[in-house]
Order: sequence, then C-alpha cells, then structure tokens
Amino acid sequence: MSVAKKVISAVALPFQASYLCFEVGGILDRLGVDLGVAANAISFEKLCDPLRSSPITIGDPSRLQFDAAGIVNLANPFAMATLRREMSKAALDTAINTRQNIYFSKYANSSSVISTIKGFYSRTSPASKPNLLEILDDIAEEQFVTLAEAYTEDDRTGVVKATSSTVQTETGNRGSSLRFSNFTQESRAEPGRKNAPMPPIMPDVTYWGDFGQLPPKANRATSDRRLNSVLTAGYNFEYSKNDGTASGTQSASNVDYEYRTPYLETRARHMRAHISLIDQKFESFMFEQNVPHLEKIFENELASIDNDVYQFQIALLRSFLISPIPGIVTGIYKNPGDAVSAGEPVLRVENNDVVRLLVSLVHRGPISIGSTATVTTTLFGPSSPATTLSGSVVAARGQGDLNRWEVVVQIKNVDGSGNHILPLGYCFDREYTDLTIS
Repeated sequence: MSVAKKVISAVALPFQASYLCFEVGGILDRLGVDLGVAANAISFEKLCDPLRSSPITIGDPSRLQFDAAGIVNLANPFAMATLRREMSKAALDTAINTRQNIYFSKYANSSSVISTIKGFYSRTSPASKPNLLEILDDIAEEQFVTLAEAYTEDDRTGVVKATSSTVQTETGNRGSSLRFSNFTQESRAEPGRKNAPMPPIMPDVTYWGDFGQLPPKANRATSDRRLNSVLTAGYNFEYSKNDGTASGTQSASNVDYEYRTPYLETRARHMRAHISLIDQKFESFMFEQNVPHLEKIFENELASIDNDVYQFQIALLRSFLISPIPGIVTGIYKNPGDAVSAGEPVLRVENNDVVRLLVSLVHRGPISIGSTATVTTTLFGPSSPATTLSGSVVAARGQGDLNRWEVVVQIKNVDGSGNHILPLGYCFDREYTDLTIS
C-alpha cells in the first residue's frame, strides 16, 4: 500500500564526500587539480600494496626498488596535491643504501656466516668461544693458586714497605793490531868514493800472526845515486794484542710513600678477572641460545630492516594528497606556498552517482527502514517535465507531536545515458514535489 506524504523540504546530498587533508603539516608545493576535475581515486592501503608485494628490485635482492624516485612514480598518477618533501626523499634513499650495505656484509652469504657463527659459538667445536672461556677460567684459577703459594712460601702475604734490586754486569774486550812499513835511507860522506857499491837486497821476511801471512818486501833502489852517498833499505813492523774483562754488582733498596700488598693485589686481580669471565660466559651463553635458530633470526632481522625502510617510504607517501573516493573536486582551500597543518582540509571531493535525499515531511504513523520511496518532481520549475526517482528509506526519525518526520532516501542518480539527474545540493520545490512510501 502506497501512502503519500506531505513534503515540507527536500535536498539532494552526495552519497560520498571527502575533505582531503594531509596527515602531516608542511608547505603546499604543488596543486595538480582544479574545480570540476574528476578525482583519480585509490585507497592509501592499495597504494601501499606494491611496497609489500614486490619490494625487491628484480634480479637484485640487495636493493629495494621503491626508493624516492620509485615512490614519486608510484604516487604521481593519483596525486592531487603535494607537500615539499626533499628531506623525506633524502632520508628514504639513505635508508635504502644502508639496507643494501648491510645485505652485502651479512645476508648475501648468510649460509657461510651462519656456519662460521656456529663454529665459533657451538660447544661441539673445541675452539668455540664457550670452551675457550672455560679454559681461560681454569688458567686464571691456576695462575692465582701458583702465585698465592709463592707469596705464602716467601712469607710475603703482608704489607711490603720496601723493595730491593740487584744488578750484576760483566763486560769483556779483545783485540790485536799490526803495523808494517818499508823505508829507504841515503847517507852521504865527504869525501866519498864515487860509485860506491849499493847495499845488498833485503831478504824476504814472512810473518805469521793474527792477521794471517804478511810477506813484506824491501824494494831495490833503481835510480842513480848521488855522488859520494850510500843508500840503505829496510822494513819495520809493530804488533800488539790486548784482552780485558770487567764485572760489577749494584744493589738498591727503594722505600716508597705508598706501601704494597702484592698478595692481596693478586687476589683482587683474580676476583676482577673472575667477575669479567662470568659476564663473558653469560653473554656467550645467551648468544648460544640463538645458534639453533640463526636462519630464522637472519630472516627476521632482514624483515625488520625492510620495515624500517617501509616507514620512510610511508612518510614520503604522506606528502602526496590522494582521494579515496571517485568524484569531482568541488572545493579548493589552499594554494601552493600556503602553510598546511595536519588534518586541515585542502580539497573537497564529492560523488553524486548516488545521492541521499534529506526530506522533511508530515506523516501520521510509522515509517519503516527499507521502505521504497518514490519522488516525483519537476526540476527547475513547473515548466520542466516531471521526473520520477525511486529509492529506499535508509533512515527515519520523528520530529515531535506534529507528525513531522526527517527521512533519508538513497537514490541512484545516473540515468540510462550515464548523466547525473540531480545536481549536488539540489533543493526541491515542495509545491511541485510528491513523495510516496510503500
């Protein structure tokens, strides 16, 4: 049964409307749309999907493909406005480069690295760190016991007030030398006999000593002798040899202003070494717990690094203003160069493919949600042909004792040719509008 209602007022509201804003504040850098332009819609989650589904560059697992340039290429087709974002781009590229360096140093050869770690930390390996720490602990204990026994045996477990030292030296030297020379000598006598005979040739002499065989020879004079002169020739040599030793002993006794307790100092060093070894052994023990799970740990570590990079990627994406709904730009509130606060509207996008009629009417009795509402009206005055729209009641609220109701009717607002029937915000003329609910 259809019941006509008396319409008091009716207005067409868009089914979807969004006041677009940035999640972060900044300076508006670029405005890529104008009033009446259709919005290329995409949800932020869908825009981020490629960052998760295919983050790695094909053929290069060390490199994440969505660096600053990749993010810009991804978001530009949907960007309606952008903030200044150079710092975000630099931070993202730095994070991606750092991730690549870490990958080369650890994860590119993860199987070899894991094998090496197991060799160093697994107790099944004799040369592993846990086993070496146990050996070092035993050596430290043995060292302490040996020193303690020596101090006790020498009765030096108390305070040492003075120290003494003895230095014994011994030196020695040994050497020999030989000096050898030839000579000639001419003697004159007056008067002398002309052409006196020359002395005989000096015999060869061979000397054996510390320097080996030395055969000096006397040379015959072959030059003409002077008148009334006698020429003599000969050789001489000198040899010396010396040996010597020296020894001595020095003793010193030192008394310092600060006395020493070597025995107690040894015990203190032992305790400090033992405490340090406890810390190292516990650290090694905790690391041992990771050894059976290194493959998964490496996987989780790399995923954590990628998540850190992902945060930089998201931070850069936040500098792009995108519309989550399709529609038309119906409002612009900021221009390039303006300061923008987080959450402050920059654009308005509205979609009137479906409209909701907000109708105030008079009706006696209940109105059920889901009822069919049919609106017949003449658009833009009585001279226009009648238009009939049909939809369902999605909300109904009574307004008091005068049987007044506020009803919301959802209606498809596109005709068979794909054109919109009602403009956004259209107010119906109540004199030429009838509403029937069945």
